[in-house]
Amino acid sequence: MRMNHPRRRTHWSIGLMLVAACCLLVSGCGYSTKPLYNKSVRTVAVPIFKSKSFRRELEMRFTEALCKNIEYRTPYKIANEKNADTVLSGTIISVDEQVLTTRYQTSLPRESQVVITVDFTWKDARSGRVLVERKRFNRSATEIPQINERVTDAEQLAVERTAAAVVDQLQTDW
Repeated sequence: MRMNHPRRRTHWSIGLMLVAACCLLVSGCGYSTKPLYNKSVRTVAVPIFKSKSFRRELEMRFTEALCKNIEYRTPYKIANEKNADTVLSGTIISVDEQVLTTRYQTSLPRESQVVITVDFTWKDARSGRVLVERKRFNRSATEIPQINERVTDAEQLAVERTAAAVVDQLQTDW
């Protein structure tokens, strides 16, 4: 009768874990050494987005949020249209507010959502080639109104989320 030695089982399980880890590394796991952003692009012009919404100064806030996201989260620099490698332009199509839930025994909103929808195009100014184009692209922000909270707070959060999502679209396709 042969007894399994605890040390032998430990060595065997460590070996099995090492083999599993090697298999995961060899299979790729979705990682790439390619850069996230196009290295041939250094500058982006962002003209003020047009707006079909009647929200006051929304196009200014959205364009500012786009520029900040590009500067902080990408290797690209903001430039004027004459000197830029690329141009990111678009239109704010709509800003929709929806009441998701109401307060018990009243019709006051308990939870509401703001959705911003944009069309945008990122074009190479040197060649005229469209790098990215999205229609009816949107993001939302949900708010639960508390004391001193306003719908404009949710609207600004939706502006920032939509701008960040647009900048995410500037990453290189793998």
